[in-house]
Amino acid sequence: MESRRTGGQTPPLPCVQWRELSELRSWARRGLLSLAEGGRGGLRVSLVRLLPPPVLLSSRDGHVSLVRELKAALGSPPGALVLAVGGGGLLAGVSAGLAEVGWQHVPIVAMETRGAHCFNAAVEAGRLVTLPSITSVAKCLGAKTVAARALACTQELRILSEVVEDSEAVTAVQRFLDDERMLVEPACGAALAAIYSGLLGKLQAAGRLSPTLASVVVIVCGGNSIDSRELQELKAQLGQS
Repeated sequence: MESRRTGGQTPPLPCVQWRELSELRSWARRGLLSLAEGGRGGLRVSLVRLLPPPVLLSSRDGHVSLVRELKAALGSPPGALVLAVGGGGLLAGVSAGLAEVGWQHVPIVAMETRGAHCFNAAVEAGRLVTLPSITSVAKCLGAKTVAARALACTQELRILSEVVEDSEAVTAVQRFLDDERMLVEPACGAALAAIYSGLLGKLQAAGRLSPTLASVVVIVCGGNSIDSRELQELKAQLGQS
C-alpha cells in the first residue's frame, strides 16, 4: 500500500520490491566474478518503484530508503553495489543511504554507457564537465552534466566509475531477459553489463574490488520505455543478431 503525507510527518517510503534472482555461483562458473568460500551466493536485485510526487518528498528520499530496506533484507553489507548513473540522483541518494546505515565502506560501481558518460568525464577531470551531446542509445542516462552532489560523493565513499559500450549494455539487456524473463532499458543494461561483460571480475583481478565477494547488489530500474520490438531494433542498429 502506498504511503501518503499525513499530519506534516514524513511517512515510510516503500520504494523497493525485492526479488532474489540467479545464484552468484552461476556467474562464478561463467568466470564473471569470484566468490568467497561459504558466501551466501545470492544476487540481490532491487526493483525501484518510483512513486508519484505527492507520495515522495523527493526522489532522493526514495533512494535513501532503498538502502534502509536493503539493510533490513540483507542484515550484513554486500561486497559491492552496482548502479547506473544518469544525472546522479540515484548515486547521491544511495550514497547518503549507505552513510546513514553505516555501510559507507561498501564500494559502489557506478556504470555509464559511452556517449552518456558525464559522471565519468567529471571524475576524470576532477570537476563538472558538460558533454557536447548524448550519443548513446541509453537515452535515460542522457544528462549532459552530472549533479554536483554526485561528484562530491566520490570524496566521501569508494566509488568506481566505469564506462561500457552501447553494445555491451544491449547485450546485457538481452541476456538478463533470457536469464530472468525481465525486459529492461539500455540504461539499466549499463548496470547489468558490470556482470555480463565480466567487468566485476576484471575489477577483482586488478585489485579494485575484493578478490572474493560474498554478495553483490545490482540496482535494476528502468523498464517502462522498451518493448521486444525496440530491443530488436537496438540490436540491429548495433549490428547484433
